[in-house]
Amino acid sequence: MVGRFDDWEKDDKGHLKVWPMLAFTTALFGAEKVGLRIEIGTQQPKPGEPVPALQLVLDPSQVRQLAEALAEAEARLADARFTTIATSGPGNA
Repeated sequence: MVGRFDDWEKDDKGHLKVWPMLAFTTALFGAEKVGLRIEIGTQQPKPGEPVPALQLVLDPSQVRQLAEALAEAEARLADARFTTIATSGPGNA
């Protein structure tokens, strides 16, 4: 059985390689594509230094799929937080 993170990049200790998102911007490329620039890193760079970023171009169906995936992830996160709060409230020790 394949695990959820089996195909994600990992470091030499087996930990997932992930980066915090610092910012993102979007742009339209004509009427056909969307540009998405996701700035990443562990801290803001010094003035004048380049910001590490992933720059993507997406077609409309990819934009919809990404929007739906992010909305689903946010809903699952909100549900997990609600469940945690509900089970750790007063009288539920």
